Amino acid sequence: MKMVKSGLFLLLLLIGLVPTLRAQDDQDVILEAKKIDKSQVPPEVMAAYRKQFPNANLKDIMKLPTSVYKKDWQIEEQNKPEPDDEYYTLNLTGTNMKLEALYDKHGNLIRANEIAKDVALPKSIASYIVTNYKGYSIKKDKVKRFIQPTQTSATWEVTIAEGKGSTRRLLFDKDGNFLKEQ
Repeated sequence: MKMVKSGLFLLLLLIGLVPTLRAQDDQDVILEAKKIDKSQVPPEVMAAYRKQFPNANLKDIMKLPTSVYKKDWQIEEQNKPEPDDEYYTLNLTGTNMKLEALYDKHGNLIRANEIAKDVALPKSIASYIVTNYKGYSIKKDKVKRFIQPTQTSATWEVTIAEGKGSTRRLLFDKDGNFLKEQ
């Protein structure tokens, strides 16, 4: 019986240590990328985000050293960032949208990820649904955009339903061309 109690005590002790180890790992990341105030952001970054995303509200800002930027955003070595470069991740929100944008200290957009829900669909998507899914109506939609300085890729996901019956999820590319049904 003592053996069972000892084993149970040891198991509970180990279970108690696991969250501590994870918290320490999380702390390491937090120590590298630090949350900062608007006043600590270069004016070029603030001006760039306001110009590129005028309808977005700034929620928080993280200052990233090059080591975190390279690890989390998987940059290509051909860009050759300097060890003392500074990068800023801005978390933005707006009507039915969330956006995370990465800027360098000069206000150049490196890349951004956006998810927007219930936005105006391209006409080609609405036409495709009317033509190919008679009796179905659009229940909800969202678009996921990956924005880079020279290109933007996007995927539209549209949920349609036939009355109160079957629902379908349709995927379209950034131009509204049908990709597949899920």
